[in-house]
Amino acid sequence: MKNNKEIVKRICWSVLLLTIVEFGKKIEVPGFLDIPKGESQNLIIRFLSTTTGGNLSKPTLLSLGMGPYMTALIIWTTISMIDTDRINNLSIKQRGYIQRSLTLIFAIAQGIALMLKFEPLIDDQRFPGVSKFLISCMVITIITTGAMFVSWISDINSEKGIGAQSLFILPGLLSNLPAMLISGQSGTLRLDSRYFIGLFIITLIYIVVTIFLYNSEYRVQIQRTGIESKFNNSYIPIRLLTAGAMPFMFAVTVFSIPQLLLLNDRWSNTFFSNILSKMFSFNTVEGILTYGIILYALGMGFSYINVRPHDIAKNLKESGDYIYEVVPGAETEKYIKKKLSTIAMVGNSYLVLVSLIPLFIGLKVEIISNLAFYFGSVFMLIIILDTLTQEIKFIFSKRNYNIF
Repeated sequence: MKNNKEIVKRICWSVLLLTIVEFGKKIEVPGFLDIPKGESQNLIIRFLSTTTGGNLSKPTLLSLGMGPYMTALIIWTTISMIDTDRINNLSIKQRGYIQRSLTLIFAIAQGIALMLKFEPLIDDQRFPGVSKFLISCMVITIITTGAMFVSWISDINSEKGIGAQSLFILPGLLSNLPAMLISGQSGTLRLDSRYFIGLFIITLIYIVVTIFLYNSEYRVQIQRTGIESKFNNSYIPIRLLTAGAMPFMFAVTVFSIPQLLLLNDRWSNTFFSNILSKMFSFNTVEGILTYGIILYALGMGFSYINVRPHDIAKNLKESGDYIYEVVPGAETEKYIKKKLSTIAMVGNSYLVLVSLIPLFIGLKVEIISNLAFYFGSVFMLIIILDTLTQEIKFIFSKRNYNIF
């Protein structure tokens, strides 16, 4: 009964916080003309909004969503892997200050990028006597403040709700999923019933295969000292899809960064801009290959962040446990890295193939290119729902663990 009350209380907190965030994403920042309809339905913009839990189709109070928070979290995790001992010596308060500072830096940077995108739509007549520069600064300040507010809300949800930070991505993911199928690069596409029937069958197959691969893991057996062999059944699990959904969440963002340079008129119609247009476009073979390389590199990077071989080897050595026929310490770390690299290579190759095949076919058949983002969104949905399910199961299972 106690656990039932806890889960209801957590769900109520999450619903309240989610409502606040969704409401904030609808409140537009004043001072802009109406956003062109085609721009708000852009496929890439929709996918970026989905992965960040924001609303990048127009400037709103919470346009950036979880983007700055997630970026800062990844950077902080990477930094902590480089110098683990120094990070461990920091207090919880000091870590909090560093993470908040990183979030603020990325919020300002992403706020400026969003401002540059919508700068031509600033309506000067609404602010007579105020320069365009001051209006831009005001908008960046509002958007940055909104991003910091979302990061604060997400921390509250991690403590009192369910789903942690990923919960705030879920509504945008569900709402944008159908639109991704009909919003092509050149506008809304008309589809017949045969397409949806075929897509339904392909989606079911994709979900089954993805769930199977996501739950698949390689187990590195551990020998535990001082424990009888019949009880010695410990292992290090390494998932096949080690990186999870993080490569999908960041690949399009990283891929879009070089295109920001093209917003400057000085770069237009130059040799450099032509190279950028070709290498960072979903409409060229070179651009698709570049996207695949970015997706694979992010997948490998997040695999090491999620598994952290150095920490595993260090913990094994301190506890006296070891891997059979592997020397504790540096040799163990090297062994785990080798296994991780092989497993991650297979898992990340699956993510790349799922994304690139539709894009290559889409060069000839436009609607097929949408499936690259569609499958990425379905993958994120699977991961988020699995996280929610595991968390709820954990809360209910606590009733079975009584000390007396």
